[in-house]
Amino acid sequence: MNITFRYLELLNAVVVSGSISKATRLTGLSQPTISQQLAKFEEELGAQLIFRKRGQNVELTPAGEHWFRASRDLLNRREEYETGHSQNFRTDQILLRFGATPSLRGRFTEAAASIAVDIGQFTRFEHIFALSSEEIVEMVDAHQLNCGVVTAANVEDHKASLSIRHLFHDRIVWGVPRSVSHEQVADALIHRKQKNTEDHALGRHVEVTTAVPWSHRSQAWYRDNLPGSAPFFHASTHQVAIDITAAGLATCHCPTSLLPNLTGQTLDRLRFYDLEMIGRDAVLIMPRHLTSLRPFLEFQNRLCSFVEQTINNAILPQTIEALPSQTRPMSCIEI
Repeated sequence: MNITFRYLELLNAVVVSGSISKATRLTGLSQPTISQQLAKFEEELGAQLIFRKRGQNVELTPAGEHWFRASRDLLNRREEYETGHSQNFRTDQILLRFGATPSLRGRFTEAAASIAVDIGQFTRFEHIFALSSEEIVEMVDAHQLNCGVVTAANVEDHKASLSIRHLFHDRIVWGVPRSVSHEQVADALIHRKQKNTEDHALGRHVEVTTAVPWSHRSQAWYRDNLPGSAPFFHASTHQVAIDITAAGLATCHCPTSLLPNLTGQTLDRLRFYDLEMIGRDAVLIMPRHLTSLRPFLEFQNRLCSFVEQTINNAILPQTIEALPSQTRPMSCIEI
């Protein structure tokens, strides 16, 4: 048998992404090309690897399970040996590829870049964005990233292969145009208004992509607390949702980790209310085998230390204004 790493990479990408069609994003190859390469791999093995069912996530055969486990092990070992070689015998190829979602960039970009420079053994630092934590995890699994900051809910099934370090708890807040008064907000929440004709911003909200792990809780909150608000807008990122809200057109939910990224002009047009029942935990992930290499372990430890000393102890500039008790458990955060 002639088993190549390319075959293993393709199988790994298909399983990690969930389907052949979704694997095109990770591999940069067309769906027909991936299918042809998998067919050649199966021909080489003399065994079927996946059940091909249209419109469904990939399902592995027993042989597929065997070779997927083998691909994870062999690809991890290859990366470990390649990185170890670069660290010990070369001075030009120790790359640090760091991934984050747009809402997390303000908290980590500067610190991660500074730490990479200070360690002194990385020859290149690449910062890569993905729209969701799910995409970041997929890219780490596919060996396109060394590490990333993601939502903890997205790594529950990856604890065996990833080193996972808790960073902070990210509160979810309700963004409202500042043109909407406290009294209007309180009235709408107390009476659970079915229609908001006086202030149209309270009658519309921005729905962020369902890839966000807490999106269902966000929609449940609107149904329970503001049933007259319709998901008129749909956005791929929280930043877009904030931009629409700042224009006075709707309300939205967003993580507090996004707030440091906003300009003063945008903040001046917004008011934020703390949703004490909704939040997410942010974690730093890295392939477990990379933590055996000093530069990567030091990067992980120093970034976690930075978070502990700064972000976790930081208090956002805020003035808590109590709303009527009927609207609790909410409190207003003036940024």
